[in-house]
Parts: sequence; C-alpha cells; structure tokens
Amino acid sequence: MSTPIRLEALREEYTQLFNSCTTVPDHAGAVARLVTRILAQQERYRALGAIAAVPWPVIAVIHALESGLRFDRHLHNGDPLHARTRRVPAGRPPGEPPFSWERSALDALHLSGLAGWHDWGLAGTLFRLEAYNGWGYRKYHPEVRSPYLWSFSGHYGKGKYAADGRFDPELVSRQCGAATLLKALETHGVEVFDEPATAETTGAPATLDYPGVMLRQGVRDSALVRRVQTRLNVLGCATPALVIDGDFGSKTEAALRLFQARSEDPRGEPLVVDGILGPLTWAALFGAEPPRRRAADRLLTKVLEIARGEIGVREEPLGSNRGPRVEAYLASTGLDGGHPWCAAFVHWCFAEAAHGLGIDNPCINTAGVLDHWNRAGHEGVRRITQAEASADPARVQPGAIFVIDTGDPGGAGHTGLVERIEGVRLVTIEGNTNVAGGREIGVLRRHGRKINSINKGFIDYANNG
Repeated sequence: MSTPIRLEALREEYTQLFNSCTTVPDHAGAVARLVTRILAQQERYRALGAIAAVPWPVIAVIHALESGLRFDRHLHNGDPLHARTRRVPAGRPPGEPPFSWERSALDALHLSGLAGWHDWGLAGTLFRLEAYNGWGYRKYHPEVRSPYLWSFSGHYGKGKYAADGRFDPELVSRQCGAATLLKALETHGVEVFDEPATAETTGAPATLDYPGVMLRQGVRDSALVRRVQTRLNVLGCATPALVIDGDFGSKTEAALRLFQARSEDPRGEPLVVDGILGPLTWAALFGAEPPRRRAADRLLTKVLEIARGEIGVREEPLGSNRGPRVEAYLASTGLDGGHPWCAAFVHWCFAEAAHGLGIDNPCINTAGVLDHWNRAGHEGVRRITQAEASADPARVQPGAIFVIDTGDPGGAGHTGLVERIEGVRLVTIEGNTNVAGGREIGVLRRHGRKINSINKGFIDYANNG
C-alpha cells in the first residue's frame, strides 16, 4: 500500500522550487507569447473563476496545458467541444453537445476537485496542479520533476510519459509547465496566489455581490457583462453559446429572459421577464445575498416607532382632510384642517421623534410634497433619485421618505415613510391614503410599492440624531 501524498510534506519543496524558478532562455519567447495570450483573455478566465471559486491564473495555465489556450476545446483534456470527451475522463460533461467552453470548463473544475479546493497559496496551488496531471512522476520517477509543473524552467531537463502512458527517460516536454507559466505571469504583475476575490474558504458556492448598477441591452465592453454571459452559458440559457465579449446585445438579452422565465427571486416569487439585470435577477443568477442594510439610525428608528403608533387614524368625516389627529399633523407645519396632509404627517412624525430624543428636528417644515423634495435639494439633504434607487435598492433605508410626483396641477404629489425594504418592494406607512391607493382616508401600512414606481425619489435624514 503506497503512502498518501500530503500537502504539508511538500509545502517547503514547492516554495523553494517556485522561488528559484527561472525560464530557460531558449523558451523565453514562447513563454512570453503565452503570457500575452492569457492576459488578453483574463476577463474570461476571471468570470469563470468567480463562479467556480478557482483563481483565474490557475484556470489559464490548465487551459494552456490541456487545450493550447483554444476555446473550442474541453478543459478536461483538449478534446473538441462539439462532442463529449473521448479520452480520459471520457463522456464529459453530461448533457447534449455542442458545449460552451465555460460550461465544459466548469465541469472539469468540479470533476477534478479544483472547485472544492480552498488552499490557493503557493504550495496549495502547485499541489493541486500536480495532482490534476497525476502523481506518476513523484511516485515512480522521483528523479524527474513533473514537467506539468516545471517544463521550460531550470528545474526540468528530460523525462516524460509518452502518449501511450509509458515513461521515456529521454523524451522532453514541449509544453510550458504550469509553475513556470505562473512565475512568468507573476513577473507581469499578476497576483497568482491567494486571490481574495475568487478563493473562497467556506466551502459554499461562490457568489457575487450585486454591483449596484442595472445592466441592460446596449452596455458594451463590460467586465460585468462578461461574467453574466459566462454564467448564462454555464446554465445552458443560450444555444449556441454566447460569445463572451462583454457586449449586452440581443442574444444576451434573450438568454437572460430565458433565465428569468425559469427562475425565482430570493423570496420565491417569479422573476419579471424583462431582460434587465437588476438586483433580484442578479441574486438569482449568482446566489448573492440581498444587499446589506446599514445599522439603524437612532432618529429614523424613533420616527418609525411614532408612525406605527398612528396606523389606523382616520379623517373625521372621511374625505374632509380633517379630524383631531389630522389637524395635529397639519398644525405641525402651520396649517389648519382641510388641506392635503400626507407631507404634514411625515413632518409631524419627525417632530415628535426629535422631541422625544431631545434633539432638533432636521425635517424641513412643509406640507408640500414637491416643495419638500426641491428644498431638500437646495439645503443639502441627501436625496436618492428613482434611477439611483432602482439601480441599487440598498441605498434606500428604513425611515427614508418616498416622494411621488402625481403630475397634478400646482405641483402636488404623494409621500410617506419607508418602513422596510423587501427586495425591490417597499412596506410603507402613509397618511392621506387608503388600501385601494386613493386618498383622503387615513394612516395605513401599505405593501407592494415597487422602488421604481417612486418616480421622484427618496429623502434621507439619516445620521441627524
């Protein structure tokens, strides 16, 4: 029974060999050409690496050794992509050909165990690369350092397994070894080992955080779009496979629509099939967590506490813009009963909260919805436009004030408080509203307003208490 080969026993050896690795002068030109070709495709390697949790330089050097950097070949062994692999490992990947390079490469990374490996330091990387090709040299011909790692460097001279699997001590490898190529990439400024963006340590599938920008048809030469195209290919959403060019064209949109039609958002609801990559589609595509919310602001927490206590208040009589509580809201802005009061309700909640905390009320004193929006802009209060909020819902926080321009003569609109955010939908507390969406009724909690339906934006008084 042979002794298992363990990383810890080889860690010092790998470190010493890599640090002293130099390219043989006769091969310097060939190595430089490989580096140039790899760097030209690094975004494609990065995109796959982000999905598989494998550093992109590792994928690149395997691609060079197994497929000659050809994107029409399987990463497993260099067989053509128009059919499943014929050589070992045969019959890969599962499914019907033709296969995209990304889909097949992801299968190779999982099949080999690279996608589940976590030690992407120097020694851990070289250990996995040597294992990828096999331990034959180390077990049976220890006098020869594996050409899969060290060919074209001063650490290798001759000796190689021939195509028929027999070892020939005089045969010389004609390929650049993985470690030699990694060393060359390192000299070109590439961070070869321990890339935090791709080397996960939890064992969970790799996720990508939402980048804070919506992607749609017309975006060109985008690294983000390349990642999306790669992911859509892996999931089989495009036949033939998308070209990974970073251009969000009609084919990418069609593939994204197919993905949306098949998928659900993090709450289990069907995605909107619109061909636009917003936060919910991104979360479904890449398994990302919902955008993280900032810590609760003291003033806004108190504002929402006050507002919740008013839920159920009604006008007396209905439709009159009057009643004891309604008139108290209006009085906080200097108005008598009889006026529309949704903005006055917001101001009153802030006034009561500030009083309870013993601080000044930062909320602009107005009962005008659009007047509040405009004055907030002039006075330097943070505003979040509809476009900004739609692109990144994490900008909108509990306690923010939503502002809708209804287009009524005289600059009227509607406003209220955001209680919480559920994906791209809001739970709000509003005055001067009813369940059916009309007005002149009372204070209610409403569910289901979408962030992109808030056509003016949001006013944010955070960090004022």
